[in-house]
Order: sequence, then C-alpha cells, then structure tokens
Amino acid sequence: MYTEWRDIYFNPEVALSPERFKMMQEDNFNHYEVHCTPADTQKCENGKLIDLDYIKDLDKHWLETSLAFLDKMKGGTKPFYLYHATRGCHFDNYPSDEWAGKSMARTVYSDCLVHMDYVFGQLMKKLEDIGEAENTLVIFTSDNGPECEIPPSGRTPFRGCKGSSWEGGVRVPTFVYWKGMIAPRKSDQLFDLADILPTALSLAGYPGAKLAELFPKKTYIDGVDQTPFLVADDGLSTRRSRIYTLNQYYAAIRIDEFKGVVTGEIEDGIVQKGNIGGFSGSIFTDTGGGVVFNLYTNPQEDVSIGIRHIPMAVPLGAAAGDYMKVLFEYPPQFKVGFLSNNPPLYDVIPEGEMAIKAWLKKHGFGRFQP
Repeated sequence: MYTEWRDIYFNPEVALSPERFKMMQEDNFNHYEVHCTPADTQKCENGKLIDLDYIKDLDKHWLETSLAFLDKMKGGTKPFYLYHATRGCHFDNYPSDEWAGKSMARTVYSDCLVHMDYVFGQLMKKLEDIGEAENTLVIFTSDNGPECEIPPSGRTPFRGCKGSSWEGGVRVPTFVYWKGMIAPRKSDQLFDLADILPTALSLAGYPGAKLAELFPKKTYIDGVDQTPFLVADDGLSTRRSRIYTLNQYYAAIRIDEFKGVVTGEIEDGIVQKGNIGGFSGSIFTDTGGGVVFNLYTNPQEDVSIGIRHIPMAVPLGAAAGDYMKVLFEYPPQFKVGFLSNNPPLYDVIPEGEMAIKAWLKKHGFGRFQP
C-alpha cells in the first residue's frame, strides 16, 4: 500500500501530480525494503527502493531469505522460529511477471494466490529436505478476513470483512501441521493468534510460569498455551473466551458459541454504494445491553438472542469485567488509533479515565510519537 501512490491507474490524482508525488516521496515512512538484525533494532539497513517494479519481486526475495534461514537451521540443537509473511495477497496486488495469468480466473488477486501456494509449498519442501519436518510445528493462517472494499478479493460466509469486529473481519481458516505428531482432524474451537507465543515457547522449553521469566513484569501475555489442543488426539482448546477489539474500542466478548457485542461497525451507515464492510462503515459504541449472537446457529450475526438467552449474560459479563480490570492494570498502548467522539468502555470509570488521559498526555495519540 505504501507503493500504490505511484500507480497512475489506481492513484492518478497523486501519481500524475508532481507536487503530490513529491509529498509522498518526502513523507516520513520508509520507502525501502529493510533488513534488521538483533545488533541494531532501531535503525535498520535500507535495501532496494520498493517501486512498482520491485514490489512484484518481494515475495520471491523473501522466499529466498526464508529458505536460506532454514538451511542454516539444519541439524541445529536449539529451537528456531520463522515468521514468513507474504506481500500478496493484498490490495492492490502486483503479481510477478512469472505468475501473471497463471490462475484460472486470471485476476491479479488469483494470480498472487497461486504464487503464494507455491511459496508455502517451497517452505514445506525445504523442511523435508533438511530433515526438520518431524521437529517443526507449522501454522498457516491470516491476521484478518478478506478485504472486501477493494475488488477483486477473497470471500467469507460470515458477516463483515477486514476492518470490522464481525466474524468476517476476524475469523480465518487456520492449518496446523506437525509431521507424525498431529493426527488429521478438523475443529471449530477457539484459537487466538495471541496463543502462538505461549504455545511455541512451551514447546521450546518454557511452559506455564516459566514464560514470565522471559518478559518484563509490566508485560501482559494475552495468549494461552494450546499445546494440548494441537497435539492430543481429539484435543480440546484451552481457551474458553475471546476478546474482540475494534480500533481503540473493546467490541465484544465470546464464550463458547455465544458472542456479546457492545461496539461494532454499521454496514451502509455512511454510504450505501460500495460499503460492504471494513474501514468505511460508521461505528456504534453503545447498545441496549442485550446484543448476543449464537455463532453455532447464526454465524451471520443477524439475529440477536440476548434477551431469550439472558442467563448467558452472567459469564459474558464476568469475563468482560475481568478484561476491564486487566486494561486498568496494563493500560492499552495506542501506537496507531482512530480519534472518535465516544470514549472506549474502560474510559467511563474515573480512575481509568485518569490513567488513560495521563498515558495519552505522555505518549500522544494517532501515529506513534517517539
């Protein structure tokens, strides 16, 4: 996205304006691919300029980097962790010349998707080649649902898309593989991306309370160890609840199949054309208190059962209260936020309001203030 302002088709109002083009060139974000090392995490080394030509080759370069890393880990005795993120498939996609037109649909999105399938296949093949497949837990997932405001894009059977706290914005398919350790099966139980940290470190020798030894006392660990869920035959999730956030707001709480909603996006709340969920919807920050969805019987979240099934408000409310206590003890860090007329829920208690105001006064709001 930080390159698309160069595109005369997607952003002609910038790309064809010398003054605006210069504005983007001089804006305070890094225009280069960067290389960072533990020796210098503050000032990373600039690589190639990411323009409309080089953006096509980023996934190829990053694959080469990850494959080289795995070669270095061959036969090692210490645990390793590889996080391989791809540039595709995001709007707007710029498939490499090698992969353009290779999908049946022949769209830039589908061509990138075929390329990403190849990338993942090469990483899995490398694990086999270096003899580490039996020792490696592989998690394939996404950080959000499909971006629906910029076609062509993915699809979801759930309500909402990326940018919303509806299920379509946050629920994603996830594949977990460990050769010889995880039996093939399917599960719809809860797993949060925050669980990857304690799960990976538990397998690496830091289970339970030992995990806290690796972090400052002021650091709150959101995740739970999901090793039993993944490894045990027919294992059950160790997570019963899940907090949803939307921008700076606490949006919802889920326990088992029930999801209580207090903040959410209003589709078609501002515009009726082209607003199919995401960042262009208005947001409600208050309800009558009884908005609850049964995600097993109604994954589209279009029928609230909060009044008929009001006993479920007891565990939902208790879990939400525990979360508020955590926010006061470990104040949220708004490195990127969205200004709003309405305060977040944890802002209504005087002590919490003072704490948040003090934090904002010190650190600022919106873009990260160094």
